[in-house]
Amino acid sequence: MFRVAVQLFRYRGLLATLTSRELKARYRGSVLGFLWSLANPLLLLAVYTFVFSVVFKARSQGADPYALFLVSGLFPWIWTSASTLEGAMSLVVSSGLIRKAVFPAELLPMVSVLANLVHFLFALPIVVTALVAGRLLGYPVGGVSTLVLPAIILIHLPLVAGLALGFSALTVHFKDVRDLLANLLTLMFFLTPILFPLASIRHLAPVWWAVRLNPFTPYILSYQEALFWGRFPEPTLWLQMGIVSLVAWSLGAGLFERLRETLVEAA
Repeated sequence: MFRVAVQLFRYRGLLATLTSRELKARYRGSVLGFLWSLANPLLLLAVYTFVFSVVFKARSQGADPYALFLVSGLFPWIWTSASTLEGAMSLVVSSGLIRKAVFPAELLPMVSVLANLVHFLFALPIVVTALVAGRLLGYPVGGVSTLVLPAIILIHLPLVAGLALGFSALTVHFKDVRDLLANLLTLMFFLTPILFPLASIRHLAPVWWAVRLNPFTPYILSYQEALFWGRFPEPTLWLQMGIVSLVAWSLGAGLFERLRETLVEAA
Protein backbone atom coordinates (compact mmCIF):
# COMPACT_ATOMS: atom_id res chain seq x y z
CA MET A 1 0.00 0.00 0.00
CA PHE A 2 2.97 2.31 0.58
CA ARG A 3 4.19 1.74 -2.97
CA VAL A 4 0.80 2.82 -4.32
CA ALA A 5 0.92 6.05 -2.29
CA VAL A 6 4.49 6.74 -3.43
CA GLN A 7 3.60 6.15 -7.08
CA LEU A 8 0.61 8.47 -6.87
CA PHE A 9 2.76 11.20 -5.36
CA ARG A 10 5.60 10.64 -7.82
CA TYR A 11 3.30 10.86 -10.83
CA ARG A 12 1.04 13.57 -9.40
CA GLY A 13 1.63 15.77 -12.45
CA LEU A 14 0.52 13.04 -14.83
CA LEU A 15 -2.44 12.29 -12.54
CA ALA A 16 -3.55 15.92 -12.74
CA THR A 17 -3.18 15.88 -16.54
CA LEU A 18 -5.19 12.67 -16.91
CA THR A 19 -7.91 14.02 -14.60
CA SER A 20 -8.16 17.23 -16.61
CA ARG A 21 -8.29 15.22 -19.83
CA GLU A 22 -11.05 13.01 -18.41
CA LEU A 23 -13.15 16.01 -17.41
CA LYS A 24 -12.78 17.66 -20.82
CA ALA A 25 -13.48 14.44 -22.73
CA ARG A 26 -16.58 13.68 -20.68
CA TYR A 27 -18.34 16.88 -21.75
CA ARG A 28 -16.78 17.47 -25.17
CA GLY A 29 -19.52 18.25 -27.67
CA SER A 30 -22.11 18.73 -24.93
CA VAL A 31 -24.25 21.88 -25.00
CA LEU A 32 -24.36 22.25 -21.21
CA GLY A 33 -20.80 21.01 -20.67
CA PHE A 34 -19.76 21.06 -17.01
CA LEU A 35 -23.26 22.16 -16.03
CA TRP A 36 -24.27 18.49 -16.37
CA SER A 37 -22.23 17.84 -13.22
CA LEU A 38 -24.79 20.04 -11.46
CA ALA A 39 -27.90 19.20 -13.46
CA ASN A 40 -27.83 15.46 -12.76
CA PRO A 41 -27.49 15.69 -8.94
CA LEU A 42 -30.07 18.49 -8.79
CA LEU A 43 -32.55 16.43 -10.80
CA LEU A 44 -31.94 13.47 -8.49
CA LEU A 45 -32.39 15.76 -5.49
CA ALA A 46 -35.71 17.02 -6.85
CA VAL A 47 -36.99 13.48 -7.43
CA TYR A 48 -36.00 12.21 -3.97
CA THR A 49 -37.39 15.32 -2.29
CA PHE A 50 -40.75 14.94 -4.01
CA VAL A 51 -41.02 11.19 -3.46
CA PHE A 52 -39.98 11.06 0.18
CA SER A 53 -41.30 14.37 1.51
CA VAL A 54 -44.50 14.64 -0.53
CA VAL A 55 -45.53 11.15 -1.65
CA PHE A 56 -44.35 9.10 1.34
CA LYS A 57 -44.22 12.03 3.80
CA ALA A 58 -40.94 10.89 5.35
CA ARG A 59 -40.46 11.28 9.11
CA SER A 60 -38.19 14.30 9.24
CA GLN A 61 -37.64 14.48 13.02
CA GLY A 62 -37.02 18.22 12.71
CA ALA A 63 -34.97 17.88 9.48
CA ASP A 64 -36.71 20.81 7.80
CA PRO A 65 -36.47 21.91 5.09
CA TYR A 66 -36.12 18.34 3.86
CA ALA A 67 -34.43 19.31 0.58
CA LEU A 68 -31.53 20.94 2.46
CA PHE A 69 -31.18 17.92 4.72
CA LEU A 70 -31.16 15.63 1.68
CA VAL A 71 -28.59 17.60 -0.30
CA SER A 72 -26.12 17.61 2.62
CA GLY A 73 -25.77 13.84 2.40
CA LEU A 74 -26.72 13.08 -1.20
CA PHE A 75 -23.90 14.94 -2.96
CA PRO A 76 -21.12 13.29 -0.89
CA TRP A 77 -22.73 9.90 -1.59
CA ILE A 78 -22.81 10.58 -5.35
CA TRP A 79 -19.06 11.27 -5.22
CA THR A 80 -18.46 8.03 -3.33
CA SER A 81 -20.65 5.74 -5.45
CA ALA A 82 -19.73 7.23 -8.85
CA SER A 83 -16.00 7.09 -8.07
CA THR A 84 -16.25 3.50 -6.87
CA LEU A 85 -18.21 2.28 -9.90
CA GLU A 86 -16.16 4.18 -12.47
CA GLY A 87 -12.93 3.32 -10.71
CA ALA A 88 -13.86 -0.36 -10.69
CA MET A 89 -14.13 -0.31 -14.51
CA SER A 90 -11.20 2.03 -15.17
CA LEU A 91 -8.59 -0.68 -15.87
CA VAL A 92 -10.95 -2.75 -18.03
CA VAL A 93 -12.01 0.27 -20.10
CA SER A 94 -8.39 1.40 -20.56
CA SER A 95 -6.89 -2.07 -21.04
CA GLY A 96 -5.31 -1.05 -24.34
CA LEU A 97 -3.68 1.97 -22.72
CA ILE A 98 -2.08 0.10 -19.85
CA ARG A 99 -0.70 -2.51 -22.27
CA LYS A 100 1.00 0.09 -24.47
CA ALA A 101 1.97 2.89 -22.10
CA VAL A 102 4.45 2.66 -19.26
CA PHE A 103 2.92 4.36 -16.23
CA PRO A 104 1.51 3.20 -12.89
CA ALA A 105 -1.86 1.52 -13.43
CA GLU A 106 -3.13 2.93 -10.13
CA LEU A 107 -3.42 6.34 -11.77
CA LEU A 108 -6.49 5.23 -13.72
CA PRO A 109 -8.84 4.50 -10.79
CA MET A 110 -7.55 7.64 -9.08
CA VAL A 111 -8.56 9.68 -12.15
CA SER A 112 -12.15 8.55 -11.59
CA VAL A 113 -11.93 9.54 -7.92
CA LEU A 114 -10.52 12.99 -8.60
CA ALA A 115 -12.80 13.72 -11.57
CA ASN A 116 -15.86 12.99 -9.47
CA LEU A 117 -14.37 14.98 -6.61
CA VAL A 118 -14.23 17.98 -8.96
CA HIS A 119 -17.93 17.47 -9.72
CA PHE A 120 -18.64 17.36 -6.00
CA LEU A 121 -16.68 20.57 -5.43
CA PHE A 122 -18.57 22.25 -8.28
CA ALA A 123 -21.83 21.39 -6.52
CA LEU A 124 -20.77 22.84 -3.16
CA PRO A 125 -21.46 26.49 -4.11
CA ILE A 126 -25.06 25.49 -4.84
CA VAL A 127 -25.27 23.75 -1.47
CA VAL A 128 -23.83 26.78 0.31
CA THR A 129 -26.22 29.11 -1.54
CA ALA A 130 -29.15 26.91 -0.48
CA LEU A 131 -27.93 26.99 3.12
CA VAL A 132 -27.65 30.78 3.05
CA ALA A 133 -31.21 30.96 1.71
CA GLY A 134 -32.30 28.61 4.50
CA ARG A 135 -30.64 30.90 7.06
CA LEU A 136 -32.46 33.92 5.66
CA LEU A 137 -35.72 32.00 6.01
CA GLY A 138 -35.00 31.36 9.68
CA TYR A 139 -33.67 27.79 9.61
CA PRO A 140 -30.56 27.14 11.79
CA VAL A 141 -28.59 25.49 8.98
CA GLY A 142 -24.95 25.91 8.00
CA GLY A 143 -22.98 28.59 9.78
CA VAL A 144 -19.43 28.51 11.11
CA SER A 145 -19.49 24.70 11.15
CA THR A 146 -19.14 24.67 7.34
CA LEU A 147 -15.49 25.64 7.82
CA VAL A 148 -14.65 22.02 8.73
CA LEU A 149 -15.91 20.80 5.35
CA PRO A 150 -12.39 20.65 3.77
CA ALA A 151 -11.20 18.48 6.66
CA ILE A 152 -14.13 16.09 6.23
CA ILE A 153 -13.45 15.82 2.48
CA LEU A 154 -9.76 15.21 3.15
CA ILE A 155 -10.54 12.32 5.52
CA HIS A 156 -13.21 11.00 3.12
CA LEU A 157 -10.77 10.88 0.19
CA PRO A 158 -8.74 7.82 1.33
CA LEU A 159 -11.96 5.83 1.72
CA VAL A 160 -13.08 6.59 -1.84
CA ALA A 161 -9.58 6.01 -3.22
CA GLY A 162 -9.22 2.69 -1.41
CA LEU A 163 -12.57 1.46 -2.75
CA ALA A 164 -11.72 2.50 -6.31
CA LEU A 165 -8.27 0.88 -6.20
CA GLY A 166 -9.40 -2.38 -4.64
CA PHE A 167 -12.43 -2.91 -6.85
CA SER A 168 -10.53 -1.93 -10.00
CA ALA A 169 -8.06 -4.75 -9.37
CA LEU A 170 -10.84 -7.21 -8.58
CA THR A 171 -12.89 -6.27 -11.65
CA VAL A 172 -9.97 -7.04 -13.96
CA HIS A 173 -9.91 -10.62 -12.69
CA PHE A 174 -13.61 -11.12 -11.99
CA LYS A 175 -15.97 -9.40 -14.43
CA ASP A 176 -19.01 -9.98 -12.20
CA VAL A 177 -17.63 -7.63 -9.57
CA ARG A 178 -19.08 -4.50 -11.18
CA ASP A 179 -22.66 -5.84 -11.17
CA LEU A 180 -22.29 -7.07 -7.60
CA LEU A 181 -20.79 -3.73 -6.62
CA ALA A 182 -23.65 -1.76 -8.18
CA ASN A 183 -26.20 -3.76 -6.21
CA LEU A 184 -24.15 -3.51 -3.02
CA LEU A 185 -23.90 0.28 -3.33
CA THR A 186 -27.67 0.49 -3.83
CA LEU A 187 -28.18 -1.47 -0.63
CA MET A 188 -25.66 0.66 1.25
CA PHE A 189 -27.38 3.83 0.01
CA PHE A 190 -30.60 2.85 1.77
CA LEU A 191 -28.65 1.72 4.85
CA THR A 192 -27.00 5.12 5.13
CA PRO A 193 -28.91 8.02 6.78
CA ILE A 194 -29.20 10.09 3.60
CA LEU A 195 -32.95 9.98 3.02
CA PHE A 196 -33.80 10.06 6.72
CA PRO A 197 -32.27 11.41 9.94
CA LEU A 198 -30.66 8.73 12.07
CA ALA A 199 -32.85 9.77 15.01
CA SER A 200 -36.01 8.90 13.07
CA ILE A 201 -35.27 5.15 13.26
CA ARG A 202 -34.06 5.00 16.86
CA HIS A 203 -37.22 3.10 17.83
CA LEU A 204 -36.25 0.35 15.34
CA ALA A 205 -33.24 -0.98 17.24
CA PRO A 206 -32.04 -3.65 14.73
CA VAL A 207 -32.33 -1.23 11.79
CA TRP A 208 -30.72 1.59 13.79
CA TRP A 209 -27.69 -0.56 14.57
CA ALA A 210 -27.42 -1.75 10.95
CA VAL A 211 -27.37 1.87 9.80
CA ARG A 212 -25.05 3.06 12.56
CA LEU A 213 -22.51 0.29 11.90
CA ASN A 214 -22.52 1.04 8.17
CA PRO A 215 -18.96 2.26 7.39
CA PHE A 216 -20.35 5.10 5.25
CA THR A 217 -22.55 6.47 8.05
CA PRO A 218 -19.89 8.49 9.97
CA TYR A 219 -19.07 10.47 6.82
CA ILE A 220 -22.69 11.27 5.98
CA LEU A 221 -23.40 12.22 9.60
CA SER A 222 -20.37 14.53 9.59
CA TYR A 223 -21.48 16.28 6.40
CA GLN A 224 -24.98 16.66 7.84
CA GLU A 225 -23.64 18.02 11.11
CA ALA A 226 -21.47 20.61 9.38
CA LEU A 227 -23.85 21.61 6.59
CA PHE A 228 -27.39 21.07 7.86
CA TRP A 229 -27.45 20.96 11.64
CA GLY A 230 -24.90 23.76 11.99
CA ARG A 231 -22.77 21.83 14.49
CA PHE A 232 -19.19 20.66 14.52
CA PRO A 233 -18.95 16.85 14.21
CA GLU A 234 -18.28 15.12 17.52
CA PRO A 235 -14.79 13.69 18.19
CA THR A 236 -16.20 10.14 17.93
CA LEU A 237 -17.25 10.82 14.32
CA TRP A 238 -13.77 12.10 13.44
CA LEU A 239 -12.25 9.01 15.01
CA GLN A 240 -14.62 6.67 13.17
CA MET A 241 -13.95 8.37 9.84
CA GLY A 242 -10.21 8.17 10.39
CA ILE A 243 -10.31 4.46 11.24
CA VAL A 244 -12.60 3.54 8.33
CA SER A 245 -10.51 5.56 5.85
CA LEU A 246 -7.29 3.98 7.07
CA VAL A 247 -8.73 0.47 6.82
CA ALA A 248 -10.29 1.12 3.39
CA TRP A 249 -7.08 2.58 1.99
CA SER A 250 -4.94 -0.21 3.46
CA LEU A 251 -7.19 -2.97 2.08
CA GLY A 252 -7.77 -1.34 -1.31
CA ALA A 253 -4.19 -0.30 -1.98
CA GLY A 254 -2.88 -3.56 -0.52
CA LEU A 255 -5.14 -5.62 -2.78
CA PHE A 256 -4.12 -3.56 -5.80
CA GLU A 257 -0.46 -4.09 -4.97
CA ARG A 258 -0.97 -7.83 -4.51
CA LEU A 259 -2.65 -8.21 -7.91
CA ARG A 260 -0.44 -5.69 -9.74
CA GLU A 261 1.66 -8.25 -11.64
CA THR A 262 -1.36 -9.86 -13.30
CA LEU A 263 -3.35 -6.73 -14.11
CA VAL A 264 -1.99 -6.19 -17.63
CA GLU A 265 -2.46 -9.83 -18.63
CA ALA A 266 -5.99 -10.06 -17.23
CA ALA A 267 -7.25 -6.68 -18.47
